[in-house]
Amino acid sequence: MADLEEALTELCDCEYPASIDDIANRCENVTIEFQDGSETTLDQMLDLLDDPPDTFESSDDLYHTLMSLAPQGSVGRANYDDRGSTHNAREQQSF
Repeated sequence: MADLEEALTELCDCEYPASIDDIANRCENVTIEFQDGSETTLDQMLDLLDDPPDTFESSDDLYHTLMSLAPQGSVGRANYDDRGSTHNAREQQSF
């Protein structure tokens, strides 16, 4: 079991550009564990694509596509920002 990024970079070992069939064959038994504890396989995630591209140009391309399929809440807190608030409590003044 691995997180999505680890699965794509270390377990699947695809050369890009890669066809969706090649990725599915190489990664069909790779299990992904999300932050909320849920699990799925890469093959199951690829099956969720309504109109999959013929090829993925890079692992980043595949990663972003698969992240868009991940269930909400499975990859961390929604709208989380660890940079702190940039909201200024003071009202702006017009001169």
